[in-house]
Amino acid sequence: MMRGILLISHGFYAEAFKESLKMIAGNVENLYACCLEPTDGPEEFKAKLQAVEPTLDGYDSVLVFADLFGGSPCNTACQYFVTKEKYSFIAGMNFPMVLNALLSEDSDLESVISQGRESIVDVRAFMQAMMSSDEDE
Repeated sequence: MMRGILLISHGFYAEAFKESLKMIAGNVENLYACCLEPTDGPEEFKAKLQAVEPTLDGYDSVLVFADLFGGSPCNTACQYFVTKEKYSFIAGMNFPMVLNALLSEDSDLESVISQGRESIVDVRAFMQAMMSSDEDE
């Protein structure tokens, strides 16, 4: 089962995010980006979704990652694709969750979201805990 991944965002975040993912995952074929540029309104963004839709139609499922829940890109994409069952939506994308979805075709929505949550770490607290456990030994 082939899954397409569409990144959507305010500004050029989705495009830069895509390029960063390629640094780790290589030149993947199933990764796309649509950006709501500062001069775009909902109609211009909808036209970008319409432009990528024929390519996404070639996948069994499509996972759409949005930068922000309730933002214009997320709202417009949900409204546009809502009747298409093969589209799933996750807002609040972060790098580990998208990388997980990209590298693990069989990962379900819950595991992708879980990966995103688990990757959020208070680094200072983590390092302090590691140092104090080293002192206990």
